[in-house]
Amino acid sequence: MTLDSNVQPPRKEVSCRYYRTFTYQDTDRVADIEFGYWPQTVRRWLAEGMDYDVPDDQINGMFGEWMDDHFGFDQLHSHCIYARTHMNPAFEHEVIEQKEHSVIIRNANGVLAEQFNASQDESSIPHFMDFPVKTPDDWAEMKARHRVDDPARTRPGEEIDAIRTAVAENRMIYMPLMGPYAKLRDMMGFMNLSCAFYEYPDMIRDMIDTWTQLQLNEFDQLPDDIPIDQIMWWEDMAGRNGPFVGPDMFREFLQPCYHAVMTEAKKRGCAIGLVDCDGDPHDIVANWMQEGVNIMFPLEVAAGVDMGDWRKEFGMELRIRGGVDKRALTLGRDAIDAELERLKPFMDQGGFIPHLDHLVPPDISYDNYCYYRQQKCKLIGKT
Repeated sequence: MTLDSNVQPPRKEVSCRYYRTFTYQDTDRVADIEFGYWPQTVRRWLAEGMDYDVPDDQINGMFGEWMDDHFGFDQLHSHCIYARTHMNPAFEHEVIEQKEHSVIIRNANGVLAEQFNASQDESSIPHFMDFPVKTPDDWAEMKARHRVDDPARTRPGEEIDAIRTAVAENRMIYMPLMGPYAKLRDMMGFMNLSCAFYEYPDMIRDMIDTWTQLQLNEFDQLPDDIPIDQIMWWEDMAGRNGPFVGPDMFREFLQPCYHAVMTEAKKRGCAIGLVDCDGDPHDIVANWMQEGVNIMFPLEVAAGVDMGDWRKEFGMELRIRGGVDKRALTLGRDAIDAELERLKPFMDQGGFIPHLDHLVPPDISYDNYCYYRQQKCKLIGKT
C-alpha cells in the first residue's frame, strides 16, 4: 500500500491534546471527548435521576453542549473554520402532508421525506421518498445553486481576524467538509447515485468537480499566513458488509476531490485528516490514507471493525478515534471493564482517542454510562 507521500510535520506550538495525540507529540494525556446521544437516551437518564436542567431547545438534540458541561468533557483548544459551500438558494421548506405521528415535507435540500412529529418521543433518520437530482437535466438546474462566484461565499474580514487570534493562542485550526459521496447522496439518494455511476458517469464527474471547486474556494479566500491543522470529512459511506463503492470506483470518481483539497490543506501545514464513516469502510481506507486522511472515526465494532487488524495492516500512520463497543455498556460493569482492558494496547501505541463507536443508544442506563465514564477517565489518566 502506498501511503501519503507528502506528510506534513505537525505544528509544534499547538497545545490541543487532540492534535498532539494524533500527531504523536508529547502531551499530558489524550483528550476526553465523546460523540453524541439519542434524545431517547437523554430522556431515560433524566428519568433515572440524572441531575441536570436540560435546556428545552436541546432536549431533542444529539450533540448538546450541556452534555460536555454535565460530564466534564475536555474543551478542545481549537478553532473551527466553517465552509461556505452550502446550496444557495435553498429550496423552500414545505409541508406536503400532516399525519398523526409524522409529517411529509420537502426540505431545504429539495428532498421529499417523512419524519416523526416533534411531539413524538422518537428520533430516527427520516424516510427519504424522492430526491431533486436523477438525470443530467436535474443536475443542470441544481448546479446553478452551487456557483463558486456566489457573493454569499465571501468570508468577512472579522472571521480572518478571529482565526489569527486563535493561531496566536496556539489553538488547533480545523475545517469540517462534506465528502463528495455524501454530497451527491444528499442530492440523489443512495439508489439513484449507485446507478448514476454507471448510467451518467460524466454527470457524476461534473457534480464532484463542482463540489471540489466550492471547497477549494475556501482556501483561496484565506490569507497565506493562516494554517490548517486538520480537515474533517463526513461521508458515512459504508455498512457492516463494506463500503458503498469499491477502491477502484473511489479512485476514479471520489479520490480526485480528496487529492485536490488535501493538497491545498497540506500547503498550509495540514498534518491530519479525519473521515467520519460508519460501518466497515476497510476496503477504501488505503485510498483515504494516500491523500493524508489518516484518522478513522468512529470504527464501529458491531460492523466487524477490528482495530488490531487495521493497525497491523496500515501501521502507525493510521490514527483511531472511537472504537469503544457501545454494546458493552448494556451488559454491566464487568463487560465495561473488559472492553476498556481490550483497548489498553492501543493507548500504549498512541495515536488513539477512545470513545463510544457512535451515538449512545437508549438501552444504556445512566448508571452504566457513569461507570464507563469513571473507568475511561482512569484509562486515559484523567483525574
